[in-house]
Amino acid sequence: MTRSDVEQRLLDSAEALFSERGYSGISVREITDHAGTRLAAVSERFGGKEGLFRAVILRRIRPLNDDRRSRLAALPPRGSRNSRLRALVEAFCMPMHERTGDPGWNNYFRLIAQLANSGHPIRALISEDFDAIAGDFVAALRDLFPAATEPAVYDAYLHLVAATLHTYSNNFRLDSLTQGRLHTRDVDDRHDALVRFAVGGITSVAAP
Repeated sequence: MTRSDVEQRLLDSAEALFSERGYSGISVREITDHAGTRLAAVSERFGGKEGLFRAVILRRIRPLNDDRRSRLAALPPRGSRNSRLRALVEAFCMPMHERTGDPGWNNYFRLIAQLANSGHPIRALISEDFDAIAGDFVAALRDLFPAATEPAVYDAYLHLVAATLHTYSNNFRLDSLTQGRLHTRDVDDRHDALVRFAVGGITSVAAP
């Protein structure tokens, strides 16, 4: 097994296990057993469990956010505020929508949804990458709603994040709530509802 193979297996195994039981609920031995590697491989390749966790997050958040930035840069400069806001919301959500269904990305979305609601200090390891994209979207919201207060803009962004994470976290809450009449797996329907909800909610919060 090559070095690259070992790293990939460790990343995939850690991502799957962290998404099930969180950072604290998984031991290094469980990860290496799942990956079929030596216990020492985590220290050799990533410097320990924290380094592995950070690598798990960064290998997906960076391409995801690069996609978001490209879409944000392509927002229409003119048009109604509602249409421009919808494009902004799509710029944030669509990169997740297009990746859902892939097992690795599904594990990642479940993991970051857990992380967003966790007070665990491990979040500090990856806060820079999450905060950077937040700054880009907050700035775009300010441009769209120049009269909005600072709390309104930040509330609008954070509610967008929360709704998006819920939609793509593969939590099956909708399936349970409707006793199987509606499904989380119907991602196009869930995405459409998310975008309409976000546009209406952000407008209500941020418009004076």
